[in-house]
Amino acid sequence: MHSTPRALIRHCTALFVGLALAASVAAQTYPSKPVSMIVAFPPGGGSDVLGRAVGKGMAEVLGQPIIVENVVGVGGSLGVLKAAHAQPDGYTLLAGSPLELIYTPLGVAAAKNKPEDMRLAALVGYTPLAIAVRKDLGVNTLEEFVALAKKSDKPLSFGSTGIGSLYHLMAEKALQTAGAHGLHAPYNGMAPYVKDLMGGVIDFAVVPLVGPVMGAMESGQIKALALASSQPLARLPKLPLASATKGFEDYQFSIWIGIEASAKTPDAQVAAVHKAAYTALGNPDIRKIIETAGSTVAEPMTLAQLDAFYKKEVVKAAAVAKSIKLEPQ
Repeated sequence: MHSTPRALIRHCTALFVGLALAASVAAQTYPSKPVSMIVAFPPGGGSDVLGRAVGKGMAEVLGQPIIVENVVGVGGSLGVLKAAHAQPDGYTLLAGSPLELIYTPLGVAAAKNKPEDMRLAALVGYTPLAIAVRKDLGVNTLEEFVALAKKSDKPLSFGSTGIGSLYHLMAEKALQTAGAHGLHAPYNGMAPYVKDLMGGVIDFAVVPLVGPVMGAMESGQIKALALASSQPLARLPKLPLASATKGFEDYQFSIWIGIEASAKTPDAQVAAVHKAAYTALGNPDIRKIIETAGSTVAEPMTLAQLDAFYKKEVVKAAAVAKSIKLEPQ
């Protein structure tokens, strides 16, 4: 009679030990096959450039290829959903930003992802943002832009990566500060609206100061008016801070790019991704690619610090959306 519970306990103990060993072996052998890294925007954007750079370094550390896949649509939501719904085993990662992780769900009714679906495994870098105008708009400073936006007969047109995107909210915030209205044109990614800004199709936009945008500015195809940052940019020392203009004192934003995994991914795999990403970021060649793209390499953070940082970003975004009375569309 008494042997049955004991046998059962022995059986269960053996089972638990077996499961624990299997989990530990799985963690030790991770990754044993190629890892997919999703980028939720078209090639050439900040997430793509930084994701590919750090992915290359991570592949060397992990000893497995990292295959970058651009999954575009619904303001980045499709890419996030693919990563969030994949098997949570560390083999599907996202090179993502607050744009698609946090802002798209605030402004796009069709976006089904939520910030808490994903977890930040590493911060790669920060990209500064600027207000830029088409080269022939006839303004050279943020003050002149504000004056034009106020007195213009028709609303100034601007592009963004979608309704509720950080670029959209920042442009609306700039117009709200100017006491003016604009005409919003949402695009499927950054590259297309930068191209239209260069071609004079739209009047202005908030742009990330990365590769193609820097090139367009240096060649005079678009004109940057002000930097939405707390400190000047060494690479563009003459670009003034927006905060120096009356009304724009709090106009400070930046885009971070991070490596995310589904929130359900076991800690052991997230820790392996965390370690591989920060090892890659210690490589001078990888850092150079990130810095050449116009981004600042992020300082390493622990997983607990990353969780806290991410939560804080979610709260900040909700506050900005509320201030401009954003309704998901």
